[in-house]
Amino acid sequence: MQRKRFQLWHSILGVGILLVGEAVVLSVSANFPGEIMVLLGASVGGAGIIFVATEVIEEVRNARRMLFLLSAIVFEFILFFGFQYGYLINVLPGAFQGLSADPMSILLQSVMVFVFNPLYLPITAAGKALMLLNTAEALILVFFVLQNIWQFRTRTFISS
Repeated sequence: MQRKRFQLWHSILGVGILLVGEAVVLSVSANFPGEIMVLLGASVGGAGIIFVATEVIEEVRNARRMLFLLSAIVFEFILFFGFQYGYLINVLPGAFQGLSADPMSILLQSVMVFVFNPLYLPITAAGKALMLLNTAEALILVFFVLQNIWQFRTRTFISS
């Protein structure tokens, strides 16, 4: 049985559907607390992106292709984090003191959280939970990527 080939656009489409669905639910649901929806979306999306990273590592045997795909997944993760911060600021404007809602500020905050050096610290419990969740997801992805790159290098050295 032949394995399906990994397609990056499937991952991008999946995250896009999740973000649009989350935005729709946030805009139409007044009964459900928005911050809980943002945290739920961040959990599901983070788990999905980490799953995609495992699929890339399991399938790709070419170092350049793996580097490209993992870089794309990291960028996807950073964009996903940015949307989550944007949604939370929309639902709970005082979650991060000083963080404006413009896309560049949110993207910069997302990048800095991914590299474990946030620019703006959260004030609310939902903001703290989102930052903790995003930091944990980034750690999992970074450790996973480093471990698998080390294994890939070891496998390359052994076979040469």
